[in-house]
Amino acid sequence: MRLNKILLIIILIIISTTFFGQSFESEDLKCEKILQEVSDNIQKNKASKFNFKLEIKSEDINEVQNGYALIENEKFYYKTEEREVICDGVNVWTYLPEDNECYIDLLEDLDNTLNPSEIFTLWKEGFKFKYMNKTIVNNQTIHKIKMFPIQPDKSTFHTVLMNVNESLKLITEASVKTKDGVTIKTTISKLTSNPKINTKQFSWDSDSHPNSDEIDNR
Repeated sequence: MRLNKILLIIILIIISTTFFGQSFESEDLKCEKILQEVSDNIQKNKASKFNFKLEIKSEDINEVQNGYALIENEKFYYKTEEREVICDGVNVWTYLPEDNECYIDLLEDLDNTLNPSEIFTLWKEGFKFKYMNKTIVNNQTIHKIKMFPIQPDKSTFHTVLMNVNESLKLITEASVKTKDGVTIKTTISKLTSNPKINTKQFSWDSDSHPNSDEIDNR
């Protein structure tokens, strides 16, 4: 379950990094301006959908997963070939199709939990930023920003490196290095604003997963 929890955290980083508040303060004003533009672009949406690719590497792991994520207020959902994760803002259901198992947790109980509703305080107090450089890729300006935890001894993460597309006002790539040697690179291939969402998608439906083994950790 440890890798699964890390993946949950990474997806939340990708989603939540687009929701910086107006009170956000950065050591680098250039980073603040760029990220605020991303925030303004996303916050105008009632809901958002992200298509992404995960690349997970360590001494023992080398895998690629493709999927998508939905977020609406405090609720979120994401799905890859390996897992389906559902959150109603309080509970998290993690379904592993290969094992036909569903792990049920409280969002607040997961290691280093990031709740989208708490993201304003988290990013204001949890990280410092460094503007690295900008490049031109396919006639698009890409800003590279590095994040470091202010209190590294209390964080699972070592560094987070983000690419921000200036014209799209979107974080298109984030590479996260954890302290235990795992590097998780997430690439956002598409953003859909205000997609049509079935509200049932944010809650677990046992009937849609017959004979699944439910492990309730709450």
